Amino acid sequence: MSEAAGTPDHEPPDDDARPAALHRVTFGPGAVAVGFLVGLTVLALAFASSWGADAPRVFLLALWYGLGVGLVTGLPLGIALGFLLRPVRNQWIHVGAFFAGFAVVAFLVTTLLSPSTLLGDSLPAALIIGGAAAVARASIWKLVREP
Repeated sequence: MSEAAGTPDHEPPDDDARPAALHRVTFGPGAVAVGFLVGLTVLALAFASSWGADAPRVFLLALWYGLGVGLVTGLPLGIALGFLLRPVRNQWIHVGAFFAGFAVVAFLVTTLLSPSTLLGDSLPAALIIGGAAAVARASIWKLVREP
């Protein structure tokens, strides 16, 4: 047996054998854009839903404000999570990781910036943000490529 090739000396190495794909799930700019817009819309709906008659105006305000904030916070975090999760083929893990990642980051940021001294005050907003991120990731399920 040849040590270099790892095959018996009388058998040629298998040329059809391909190394396993390093990145099993890939995404393009279209998937990123759709995910961002879905997450932004879900988050704006969630925050406007409790405003009663003013909900349409609050929804538009949340969309406008969320666009700016999301471009500098949510979009980079989503892209980073997407790159880190490329080797993972199970997309339910992606959805769960988006929920957990966004919820933890939102909890930390709101806890640090909130004037409240109670940690639990930041939890509802963090869970809503995590949920919106999970819905956004689930919305691009069919847009990602699996080689």
